[in-house]
Formats: sequence, structure tokens, C-alpha cells
Amino acid sequence: MSDLLLELLAGAAHVEPAEPLTLDLAHTAMRVHRDCTLDTCRRKAAAYRALVQAGRLVSDSSRQH
Repeated sequence: MSDLLLELLAGAAHVEPAEPLTLDLAHTAMRVHRDCTLDTCRRKAAAYRALVQAGRLVSDSSRQH
């Protein structure tokens, strides 16, 4: 398989990424996994953490995830 195809398949999985996500990959993961919850999708949770840490997303403490 090509590296691009392997990267796309890994991005679609709901598992915790092996390495921290770049901001571009975090944004992509949030779009791909938009229907997932942070509690059930480890990739979306990792993307969310990366974006919060970078100051790109502010957690809304009044909402439950």
C-alpha cells in the first residue's frame, strides 16, 4: 500500500494516534470524526487536546462532551 493510503486509513480509525497530531492533522481529524464523541473516539479526543493546547480551540465548560 502507498504511504498516503496508509495515512488516510490511520486517520479514519478511532484509535489514539501513535504520535501527537500536528495542527493540520488535528483539524482534519475533527472534521473526519465530527459525528464521534470525545468519550468514545480516541483520535478525536487527541485532536481536541492538540487544538486546545495550541490555543486554537477553547473548551466550553458549560457543555458536556
